Amino acid sequence: MNQAEDGTVCEVSQATPADLDWIFRLQIKTYSPHCSIARQTLERWYGRNPEGFSVFTLNGLRIGHLTFVPLRANALESLLLGKLVENEIHEDCVHTPDEKDLIRNLYVESIILDSSNPHSQLPIKALTCLARDFVPLISRICSPTSLENLYALAASGRGERLMKGLGFKQVKSRDERRDQRALYAVSFPALEENISKLYERRKRAVNRDLPSLVPY
Repeated sequence: MNQAEDGTVCEVSQATPADLDWIFRLQIKTYSPHCSIARQTLERWYGRNPEGFSVFTLNGLRIGHLTFVPLRANALESLLLGKLVENEIHEDCVHTPDEKDLIRNLYVESIILDSSNPHSQLPIKALTCLARDFVPLISRICSPTSLENLYALAASGRGERLMKGLGFKQVKSRDERRDQRALYAVSFPALEENISKLYERRKRAVNRDLPSLVPY
């Protein structure tokens, strides 16, 4: 539990089955239809490995979610090459919790911080929470010392800006993929360092009482 100076409490915790409907509705609200994951697909992935599903809460109210999918090597390769699209990923393409020692790469399926106000403090608090709990969050899914890279597909302009702000680099253009979505990648050590730096910048900005712009 992380309590801010203003008394608010922001947490990131493993999602429960009851959160899946909310996650689905949040994706529909945020993404275009072809970028949203089918409700049944989310449930199948969760049933296979719930460790990658996380929800951000502020004073007990859900404000966002983050989903990592630990794909098997052949499924990840097909996704990266653009041959496989998200909603074609079956549950048997996902590593189980018992296989966490085999995981070397993670697919970031979605990160959404639910605020329509670009100057809202909610995303800042969620990012701060993520920075503080990042390694424990990753440790639920796999061994951080074995993790090499993380991959993500652009689903919105705000999300694309967030990825770039965290050090993700485009490795495949929209035109090279069936889903017409740019592919981004970052090494785990670089992402860990960038999230730590982002947290320190946010903390300094808040201490100076300056307006903070959310990079997503």
